[in-house]
Amino acid sequence: MNRLSKRHFLKRDREGVASTVGTIMALLVFMTFLSMFTNSYIPVWMQDNERAHMNQAINQFADLKGKIDSLIVTAQVTGSSTIHMYSPITLGAQGIPVFASPTAGLLTYSPQGTGDSGIYVKFNYSLDGVKTRVSESGGGMVELYAPNRYYVQQWVGYENGAMIVKQQDGQILRAWPSIQVEKIGSSINIRFTQIDFIGTNASVGGTGTVGLNLNLVYIDSQTYSFDSTSGMDVNITFRTRYWDAWQQFLDDTCLKAGLTSPTNYGIKIQQVNDNVETVTLWIKNSGTMIYNRAFMDVSVQI
Repeated sequence: MNRLSKRHFLKRDREGVASTVGTIMALLVFMTFLSMFTNSYIPVWMQDNERAHMNQAINQFADLKGKIDSLIVTAQVTGSSTIHMYSPITLGAQGIPVFASPTAGLLTYSPQGTGDSGIYVKFNYSLDGVKTRVSESGGGMVELYAPNRYYVQQWVGYENGAMIVKQQDGQILRAWPSIQVEKIGSSINIRFTQIDFIGTNASVGGTGTVGLNLNLVYIDSQTYSFDSTSGMDVNITFRTRYWDAWQQFLDDTCLKAGLTSPTNYGIKIQQVNDNVETVTLWIKNSGTMIYNRAFMDVSVQI
């Protein structure tokens, strides 16, 4: 190979190296921007998606409570419970195409006698001068668990007429149940509406929307009178995963009514297992109790 041929060969070789280096540099720049996008922008975007889903879920559970309350009020006013309602629940948050998958959720329906939610009511009342014992149980729960990956994990539940929001660092009743306490002199009057879920327990997981068909089967309302001289203790026990929220609500309700502990009321918490405790409210020297029971048939529609 002569000198001219060698020079031409080396020139072509340098041109190939330059093209390769240019391609690698372009790929490095692209990968840098892609890494910045996936490590910074995608988590922020997904956090917004999961936060928006939790706000939506809270609104949907508030709507669920409102529909159940409306069914009860309508039945009390009209004497008819033939109206059915439908309440949608969105399970998970939206993902980002190509970059992030949707965040799934789990909806659980536990009627009375199943799961970790229940109500137990015990008291004596006067019937023609004779003390008669009342001991009733019921309850049930609808709960959405959102195992968020970018936003805080949360549980949104409806039980015993209340809507509760829980996360690892705390829990609160966002919508109150129908429990009213009134102190008149030394006597205490109680109004309580117990909501009992019936039907078949069900669990649905995923990212879509499921519906809850609500059917008020029966409602009963009774007024009980207690001994006018000595009164009688009323015990209401809540079996729940949300014991902190229930304890705080019951304590605040009694204090706002002018009751003092332990003279007029007391609250006792007892552990059932690692996730469940019972919260017992007992009210002393009760005068009357308006005790409503609503039996709600709920079915989960996918």
